[in-house]
Amino acid sequence: MTAFNRTPENTNPLQPTKFLLTFDRLGSTQYFCQSVNIPGLNLGQAPINTPMLDVFAPGNKITYNPLSINFLVDEKIDGWQQIHAWFRSIASPESYQERKRLTAVQNQFSKSKLSTYSDATLTVLSALNNPLLRIKFINVFPITLSDIIFDTRQSAEDVITADVVFMFDYFNIEPLGN
Repeated sequence: MTAFNRTPENTNPLQPTKFLLTFDRLGSTQYFCQSVNIPGLNLGQAPINTPMLDVFAPGNKITYNPLSINFLVDEKIDGWQQIHAWFRSIASPESYQERKRLTAVQNQFSKSKLSTYSDATLTVLSALNNPLLRIKFINVFPITLSDIIFDTRQSAEDVITADVVFMFDYFNIEPLGN
């Protein structure tokens, strides 16, 4: 784009339903994921004290907001249980043997065989469902898993969803398409 031509090459707006999310460690996430965010970030600032006025310089440490997803809960509660098992493989509330067993179960889905972390990939799609961007989250781990609420006042057609929040080291954005 030059000063003479300020029209962007692509004027298609980003659509909120055009994405795929996969985790190395969670098998059913791609199918059941309802929403996901691209986390914001904060660089912060460093104050520079002067006699007349404090001025600020850019910080040198990025802080990422958490990665949050909302997913459908299947009737066997499989996806929720996979995340629950991941929590227990990290915190092992009963014993070291439980941690070892749950880590082995979780590692059947993991490419990296790390007991605590997983990588995740968010693929952003075009209006024609072609991959545009791949956002790779490095060393993801869960920090919050929501309740599952059963409620007799709801209709049988209502679906149960759950939320999970993850922290990660950083993410990389890779352009894929034109």
